[in-house]
Amino acid sequence: MGACLFPRLINTGGAQKRPAPPPEIGQMRFKPLPRHEFTDTSRKRAALRRKQRIERESLPLFANQIAEEQPTEDQVMYERAQRWADQEARERSERAAEWRRARRMIDALPDSERRAVRRAWNCAPYPADPSYLLSTLHSYSRGKIDLKQPPFPLSRTDASGARIANLFATSDLFVTILQARSIAENPDAYPLAERHAAYHHLQAAASSNKDRTEAMRDRVRASELFLRLGELEEEIHA
Repeated sequence: MGACLFPRLINTGGAQKRPAPPPEIGQMRFKPLPRHEFTDTSRKRAALRRKQRIERESLPLFANQIAEEQPTEDQVMYERAQRWADQEARERSERAAEWRRARRMIDALPDSERRAVRRAWNCAPYPADPSYLLSTLHSYSRGKIDLKQPPFPLSRTDASGARIANLFATSDLFVTILQARSIAENPDAYPLAERHAAYHHLQAAASSNKDRTEAMRDRVRASELFLRLGELEEEIHA
């Protein structure tokens, strides 16, 4: 059976990948599952020939009989492509079922919690896969995650979990070190712009302060404050 009979199952090129666009406001992050089609290559066929030759040579008295029962290269490649396609279809179906399960769990929440979950998910530093979303929902249901103060900045991430905004960019707003420390004590009482300025001031102070004890405290303050940062162009309403 020739390869031309199943052109959609075998791809001699490579896996086709479509880049996932960053999520828009109001949409939940979603990472499309790339399709990896089976590839029929000369190396695979050479390996098959070696395998079949070893099978024949292992029982030389029955070599002719074994050769008659061995499938052709095209037949083996076709069957592999079929199994590959079936396996990929099962995986995509299971993944879709996980997405539906997660969406049902979110839809069952009150409006305020539903908005908070979606916001946290769109800012989470995890790949936008249903397994991570279900894990996040499980942690929330067990009280391990505070949606208003999650263990990551409320700054949107792309489908891979990378931050879209550069939270490490230097702020043009000036605050004193005392103001920065006050902001770090209660960040939610201050606008995002002041949080950013305080974060960068604390980082700079920790690097230049000769008092190692106070420098370490400023680093801790900066680390805690980093979790309360977000995009400067919008305020967070969780």
